[in-house]
Amino acid sequence: MKKVLFATTALVMTTSYAAAEVSFSGKAGAGVFSQAAADGDTSEVFSGIDLNVSASVTTDNGITISVGDDFGGGQLADWNDDYAIDDQTSDLDTPGVTIASGGVSLSIDNQAIDDRYDDSQNGDIGLDMTFVGNAIGVTLDTDAAAGEASMSYSIGGAAGGVSYGLVGTDSNDGNVSAFKWNVAYDMSGMSLTFKSDNVDGADAVNTLGVTAPLGALSVTVSADDNEDWNASASYSAGGLSVNYATDEESAWDVNASYSLGGGATAFVGSNSTEFSVGGVEFTF
Repeated sequence: MKKVLFATTALVMTTSYAAAEVSFSGKAGAGVFSQAAADGDTSEVFSGIDLNVSASVTTDNGITISVGDDFGGGQLADWNDDYAIDDQTSDLDTPGVTIASGGVSLSIDNQAIDDRYDDSQNGDIGLDMTFVGNAIGVTLDTDAAAGEASMSYSIGGAAGGVSYGLVGTDSNDGNVSAFKWNVAYDMSGMSLTFKSDNVDGADAVNTLGVTAPLGALSVTVSADDNEDWNASASYSAGGLSVNYATDEESAWDVNASYSLGGGATAFVGSNSTEFSVGGVEFTF
């Protein structure tokens, strides 16, 4: 009886696996980092892994239903964005589920879908649609706390060398609505961008930016009418990439990476908060 039960269970598992497209991907890395602390600089080694698993099925009428989540262990370096060491969760969390057909998709993931205006806020439901080179999106929070966004939206598209975007929310910081829009024009590699950020009850903050490619070097400069500015430069040649950025407050960050082949990369990164990191990582 036990043999029959085991055989039946194995058959069900195999059949279920074959009915869906299952994929695995991830990243692993290790290195050493240093950061400023109240009692002096701290230097430590780190190592970690982040695994992503997803599965999808397509119904007879062409609707694709997919689910995905990630888990891992140890720590990985965010060496080119937040400049921090991120802990990796060791168990599966609430997975995100997406239902898609044609150019329309519906995503459900509790407090894990980015607000379209401010990605430090999150929602539960995301609706996205694409048509004729344009994209429309809405994020809803079904149980938003007082003063938090319950709905945000985005619209974007491109035609020729011109692209545009509009994002907004019904409640940003301070429980006020806000929106921002931008237009960009690409002139054979050089691009001009104009942005306007409008928060209810306050004057709009307008920003003009330009990006100029100079061979392997690319330079971007932007400034707004609120006395803020940003400047960055990036260099890429072969497997080497170097990036530097600074702003009006003299905050800066710099990172460099070199492709080792096979999905592996050696990297270093540092910023003005006295954080430094170096190591190797690979994706699979």
